[in-house]
Amino acid sequence: MNYSPNITEVHHPEDGGWTIDGGIPVLLLSIPSLDDLIPTKINKYSYAWLYEKEMDAYIFCARINDKDEFGVLFSREEAGRLLLEADAYGEFKVVICKEAFENLEDDTPFIAFSRISLDRSVLAGW
Repeated sequence: MNYSPNITEVHHPEDGGWTIDGGIPVLLLSIPSLDDLIPTKINKYSYAWLYEKEMDAYIFCARINDKDEFGVLFSREEAGRLLLEADAYGEFKVVICKEAFENLEDDTPFIAFSRISLDRSVLAGW
């Protein structure tokens, strides 16, 4: 499916890290500013990666259920480091919560995007 992002704002992760769920790498992000979307039941989603030259950053753009759209900014000096780790080399899952990691519980609301990939050639200049 071809998805052309039309985002108007991007969100910065306050924290992020890699974990494993059932043998699949998971990029776990804490983004409190996405509280109006968490939790949202995701029936359908589309995603794309964009590069923003002025900010030297990659943006994960997502559209949920053909209506809600947002971007997550991965700048080179901050969250972008997560994209350079080995777990980002294959398919992975992106899980976003609004809570700080130290406050996570088993019932913490989140949204999840499965089968995400990032073409390694887009990071070649990093």
